[in-house]
Amino acid sequence: MKQLFSNTIDLLEKSIGLRVKRNTVLTSNVVNMDTPGYKAKDVPFNEIMAAYMGKESSGFMRITNAAHIDAEAALPSGTTNPRHIPIGPQPGADPFHVSVSTERGTPNNVDMDREMAEIAVNNIQYQTAVQSLIKKFDGLRTAITEGGKS
Repeated sequence: MKQLFSNTIDLLEKSIGLRVKRNTVLTSNVVNMDTPGYKAKDVPFNEIMAAYMGKESSGFMRITNAAHIDAEAALPSGTTNPRHIPIGPQPGADPFHVSVSTERGTPNNVDMDREMAEIAVNNIQYQTAVQSLIKKFDGLRTAITEGGKS
């Protein structure tokens, strides 16, 4: 079946499964927000998909032209006004800082705002993968029925 339909369906299936697992892990972080010493977890979606696809890098993008922007490289950014919010790592900032939740005095690294934002993004990406799979099957159904309604 892979030869007939390429590997798109298989990749979408894997993506949907990983999104479900990631949602479970992120939800677990929210549930354990009040657990002292709990360490937030996440599913490294890009790395798992890259390994599944046989890629050596963690990104899905490739540079095929010298004019392309390297997605792995840090782009220069800065603020032009002191009221602007800085983007990216700041000079002197510790990139490996583990935040400690101060909500209700619980000593763990669960940040409720971050977790809820990650759950929302993961949900949108899950819905996108499901819709892509639906469109793929719709296209196959149209091809099988020669464009006629069934």
